[in-house]
Amino acid sequence: MKKRIPARLIPVITSAAFILSAYHSGCITEAGSAALPAAVTAGGQTAEDPEVKPENPYNYQDDREVPYDGRKWIQPREWNSPTIRPGDYKGGIMLYFDKIGLEPEDSRGKVQRVYFSLTGATEPVSHIKFHFFYDTRLTVVENSAGEVLTKGKALKEFTTGSAMAEEGQLVFYAYSPDDIMLDAGSIFTVDFLVPENAEPGDVYPFGLSYVADNVAADTFIGSQQDDAGRLQMTYVFTKGIYSGFIRINGEKKPEVYTGDVNGDGVVDSADASEVLLIYAGASTGGDDVPADIKDAADINGDGLVDSADASLILEYYAYVSTGGTDTPDEYFKNSGNQ
Repeated sequence: MKKRIPARLIPVITSAAFILSAYHSGCITEAGSAALPAAVTAGGQTAEDPEVKPENPYNYQDDREVPYDGRKWIQPREWNSPTIRPGDYKGGIMLYFDKIGLEPEDSRGKVQRVYFSLTGATEPVSHIKFHFFYDTRLTVVENSAGEVLTKGKALKEFTTGSAMAEEGQLVFYAYSPDDIMLDAGSIFTVDFLVPENAEPGDVYPFGLSYVADNVAADTFIGSQQDDAGRLQMTYVFTKGIYSGFIRINGEKKPEVYTGDVNGDGVVDSADASEVLLIYAGASTGGDDVPADIKDAADINGDGLVDSADASLILEYYAYVSTGGTDTPDEYFKNSGNQ
């Protein structure tokens, strides 16, 4: 059972490292409180209420890859500077997740490790915080220390931590008392349990989404927060992050619609003709009907594809041709033929 903590406490817990870093960078006030990072919109309002759950853009479960959305980036208010343009960055930093293809028979119910890696850093960092989102058809498997994310080799000199804010959303932070130029390598890894019912064509996306709350916004910067570091961070959160996925290899099974035997998206006389051809073939010892076609053609559910099904398809075709609006399933169910 995964350990979850209230959403309002996630920013507090994951900002512990930033409180320490605030001390080292001279951001502690006389009262002893830390001037923690905050972010504002263009209108000057605080970016996000920590009580409001961020949307999970990777959980639509439509089997599509989801690119990282750099439009969610908000320049931190405490920078107190004009808008920084990511196009001014001349480096080549890239933070990216694995894109993995698995064979169906080798992946169902198995644990797959995913790497989040970095290459091309041009400025040192000491403060890192990310929100990681994933398709909830995947299940996170904790490491031996009970954490949901495991520190990678690129952060070997950092203190790190992670937590599950809720199913589908993890928070990762890393802190170093020194600014460190990161070598190419993994930032963290996550182990996912692939669903037992995984089918060819299934795609399970995951990646980062920028989140700014009232305590500590996502960040990737050094303690000095100089112009070069700010420019690199701006580029990272707008253009430098790449999402990943686990894809089950093979073609996805086509959706079957009752009566649409030829798969052209409509139910009409052509489908009735297909049913009669299938019936004629079966009557003369022809090949068995493929399961997906049989599901579409066996209108009355008697286990056979015959002239009775063709008649029902023509009946429905006449119905929609005179203004009927029910779907095939609705029509056949209401008429007592399913």
